[in-house]
Amino acid sequence: MKHPRLLLGLLPLGLWAAFALPELLAADGGPWSWRRHLILLSGIVALWWMSAGMLLATRAPWLENIGGGLDRLYRLHKQVGIGAGLLVLLHWQLEWLPKTLAKAGLIAGPNRPRGAHQPDFWIDLAKDVGEWAGYLLMALVVVALLRRIPYRAFRLVHKAFGAIFLAGAFHGLLLMPAEFWQTPLAWTTLAVAALGVVPALLSLSGRIGRRRQHAASLTGLRAQPGGILELDCRPASWPGHRAGQFLFVDFGVAGEGAHPFTIASDWQAGDGTLTLAIKALGKFTASLPERLQVGQALRLEGPYGHFDFSPKTPVDRAPAPQIWVAGGIGITPFLARLQALAGRGERADVDLFYSSTGDGSFPETLAALCARTGVRLHRRLSERDGPFADDEIAARQRPGCSVWFCGPRGWGEALARRFRRAGLAAADFHQEAFEFR
Repeated sequence: MKHPRLLLGLLPLGLWAAFALPELLAADGGPWSWRRHLILLSGIVALWWMSAGMLLATRAPWLENIGGGLDRLYRLHKQVGIGAGLLVLLHWQLEWLPKTLAKAGLIAGPNRPRGAHQPDFWIDLAKDVGEWAGYLLMALVVVALLRRIPYRAFRLVHKAFGAIFLAGAFHGLLLMPAEFWQTPLAWTTLAVAALGVVPALLSLSGRIGRRRQHAASLTGLRAQPGGILELDCRPASWPGHRAGQFLFVDFGVAGEGAHPFTIASDWQAGDGTLTLAIKALGKFTASLPERLQVGQALRLEGPYGHFDFSPKTPVDRAPAPQIWVAGGIGITPFLARLQALAGRGERADVDLFYSSTGDGSFPETLAALCARTGVRLHRRLSERDGPFADDEIAARQRPGCSVWFCGPRGWGEALARRFRRAGLAAADFHQEAFEFR
């Protein structure tokens, strides 16, 4: 899916330009006529973006395949949500600001005949509902972006977007001018809004992702250096997963819901367990050692993601070389991949660069797995040795190679720029976008 936001903006704009702009230009109604049409246009585009945001929140497998994994879909979902908030802000300002300036006598008001307002219950209701939904949407976008707000509060706030979308769709469709319904502009907008209604209802009823949920039990707990907790989970049923994928785990803590974690193990159906390595990065994850005990019930949802080390070459040829770069707890997808290779007795043409804090004892099996699979391990303790230089990593680039990165976002973006300067295609740099708020 290339340039989805551009497409999401140009499609409604193109329909408006084709079916509404010619009438506006022919009428030559002055600035207040333009204001009216810009209010309508901004509202239509905002509705398209809100509907797209709801659709992207469904975790649908077909959307994952189009978008390159759920992590990338959620990043797009966040960007579309911010864009929808800005569009609603523009829509409100186009309505409120000129009218306020005209009332204050600072600009000339519209030349309209005076007359009594003819009340219409549904029109007045749509205006009121849309106004308050717009205020709430703008406020919720700000709240969702404030990282200091705890995850559980963010989750509850985020759930309200479904109700706000339904209110916005009611407002926008009911106030659509009658002349628009004579063109594809209104009917296409109705179809787009309908695409968002089902996800909104699924979200409000808590049904998103339910078909991919699996009951599980906690079979092992191991505290590791550096505030890392390893969990062994045995799901009652599990479809299997590819190395590098992630899942959501609901620990049964009221108000917390499910949290995403990368799976740190390969799937062996005979063994029937999977391993998670959880870094204490916040209040909730830091409290897990005290909250959890062996034997308790969990709910897993997944697997998700396309960070799966897919080879560039057909299966009948030798796999192309790869460069893996991990920072801190970002080693987990690589652990799963190493286990998968070792389990099949395969060797890989890979350089693994791993930077971490602490004493370097986690993960304890890393060196042995690399030796078994032929992976060349370059390990650095950042507090003692300093970070890897981007040039040092890029020096390992060879024709046909791909790069797989999981770690701090800033480091990944800087490394991607360095590889692009070295001639690596953008599609060959894979960075897990593991941010869900």
